[in-house]
Amino acid sequence: MRTKSRSRPFFSKTDFWIIAMLVVFSTAGYMFSKYLTKTGDFTKSVVVRISGEEVYRFSQPGEWKIYNKNGKYVTTLHFDGEKVWVTDSDCPDKICEKTGKVGPGGSIICVPNRTIIEFEKSKFQKEQKEQIDTESW
Repeated sequence: MRTKSRSRPFFSKTDFWIIAMLVVFSTAGYMFSKYLTKTGDFTKSVVVRISGEEVYRFSQPGEWKIYNKNGKYVTTLHFDGEKVWVTDSDCPDKICEKTGKVGPGGSIICVPNRTIIEFEKSKFQKEQKEQIDTESW
């Protein structure tokens, strides 16, 4: 005895509308997140910190030689107005040199020299950081 199987479409109208709404909302969320990152989260100033203390800040493109408080050479930076990178360092592993070009949102960290190179954060991000209780590194 043969039973009749009901044929059901692969997608119903409800399935189609649910998928369409998911695509629209995910695309809108993605675009909104891109908009937030492009609207001033970072300035075009590069900040160099050694042992947690800011020692250099610059916004002009060029080559910069970085020295610590004792006058000891630490590293050489290049800044083209958009990205920053290390071309020479006195640390043994040279990982900071191998990091490559870094744009806003990225950072170059040299552990032996206790150096952090990053773009300056906007006023909004600074206010958010003030609300953080602890930080570890």
